[in-house]
Amino acid sequence: MKNLIFIFLILAMSISGMCQSLDSLLIKVEQNNPRLLALQKWLDAEETKSKTGIYPNNPELTYNYLFANSKAIGNQQELEIVQSFKLPGYYTSQADIYKLGFQQKQLLVEKEKREILHMARKTYFKLISLHKSLNLLKRWKDDAELVNTMVKNGFESGEFSKPEYDKSRIYAITIKTEWKKLQSDIKVQKQFLQQLTGTDSIKGLAFNYPSFWKFPALDTLLENLAGNNPELIIAQLITQQSEKEIKYQKMYSLPSFELGYKSETILNQKLKGLHAGISIPLWENKNSVKYAKLNYESSEANYLQIESDIKAKVSSLYFEAKALKENYEEMAMIVDDEKVTESNVRLLQNGQISFTDYLVYAELIWETRTLFYQYENDYFTLLSKLKTFE
Repeated sequence: MKNLIFIFLILAMSISGMCQSLDSLLIKVEQNNPRLLALQKWLDAEETKSKTGIYPNNPELTYNYLFANSKAIGNQQELEIVQSFKLPGYYTSQADIYKLGFQQKQLLVEKEKREILHMARKTYFKLISLHKSLNLLKRWKDDAELVNTMVKNGFESGEFSKPEYDKSRIYAITIKTEWKKLQSDIKVQKQFLQQLTGTDSIKGLAFNYPSFWKFPALDTLLENLAGNNPELIIAQLITQQSEKEIKYQKMYSLPSFELGYKSETILNQKLKGLHAGISIPLWENKNSVKYAKLNYESSEANYLQIESDIKAKVSSLYFEAKALKENYEEMAMIVDDEKVTESNVRLLQNGQISFTDYLVYAELIWETRTLFYQYENDYFTLLSKLKTFE
């Protein structure tokens, strides 16, 4: 009994390893994509940078040794240690500005990550469509070879004419050429998908559209934009940063202070004491505060514009996806019968339809299925694009 359980577990692990899902593919892209790895390194550097320049200036130490002409006076020595600083609000506002700037960079990386994941899903869906076309064409390629042999024999026996035999040969060659083209397209798309995963293997990947994806509600998409969309959140942070800049410029225009220690030796006497100073911004240009206020108003207006543009874009994508969904569902009912072409081959073999009728109907079925695969691919690709706004 234990051996049976062990064998079952081994088989289950093997099957799960052989049949990778879309989710496992996206995890590989997140973990191994070269661009995302490079962006993470850049973020690490920028995070360190955001924590620099937010502290008071370094203390200054000066020492002077002055030689005297008279021994009675003696040489003069001066030692001074001074620390300059501004009011605490200056440093906190500066730290807030740097923090908000780093958060914007994080969101820029998140935006690019979403686009890369969308590209991976888009490529994955393209491969599904290509595999479906290849599977259909494989059966038709076999049928075309069978029909071509049948027409050739019929031509030799006088049952089919030379033009019909030529059409049969051209049809078989056309199907074979399309077959090779599809194989080449699949190879190219797989190589691109492998690059997105950081050259990680994609063997055993199951190509199926995600059945658990649900068509989103437009109201929900629009309501969640402010908290989910990186571009819109960046615009929010820019507005907050502009507001902090007003406080920073006000603090910058206030007096700065100096405190320190000073000792001096003169006439063989040593003097010690405190050093205190203040820098009065008497000639400080007040336009910096005025500019910060105007920039804040501009960022608020810019946020409203970006919000309007994104909402319009999401709405447009939504209604486009909705129209594709309707076309996709309508055509799905038409192309349900997988064996319709097989019955046509038998009808041709039994002499119930002409070769010309067979070609016309085969071309119609091929165009219908190709259009259906395109609708299906476009629909899921648009759903994937909408996910970048969720």
